[in-house]
Amino acid sequence: RIAIAPIKTATQASLEGDPLLSKDIRFFFEANSSNLDRNEPKNVEYLATIKRFLQVSPGSTVVLRGHVDNVRIEEFRRSGGESLVQSMALKAMDLSQQRARAVGEALLAKFPEIDKSRVEAVGRGWQEPTNSTDPAQNRRVEVQWFTIE
Repeated sequence: RIAIAPIKTATQASLEGDPLLSKDIRFFFEANSSNLDRNEPKNVEYLATIKRFLQVSPGSTVVLRGHVDNVRIEEFRRSGGESLVQSMALKAMDLSQQRARAVGEALLAKFPEIDKSRVEAVGRGWQEPTNSTDPAQNRRVEVQWFTIE
């Protein structure tokens, strides 16, 4: 059995500061929704991956960071100006938060033995896109593991 021991720090680190491990995982959602696609077997596989890491790394906390793509910004700007862009940015932030929360809820529902205090969900909207030209790569939930004292 392999276990990864938490790194001890003198002060409590901010959870989004310096992750022990970070992995982009593209969970599949219903279109324009925060509902996980229940027919996608990869979603179940990804949840199991998160659970395994939490098992081998006692003391770790997982932060689920939701992202959405930004391909329609120019369309919003043309049709409604900066006020529409700002409005849609808020909606994108909300959707990314809902998606991250949906992953956390699915994780805890599938594996109720996981302490919910070890799972945090945050949304990033379209503010942190990948360097990819494929918008699908920006619709993702990034999983970061942190150790805290």
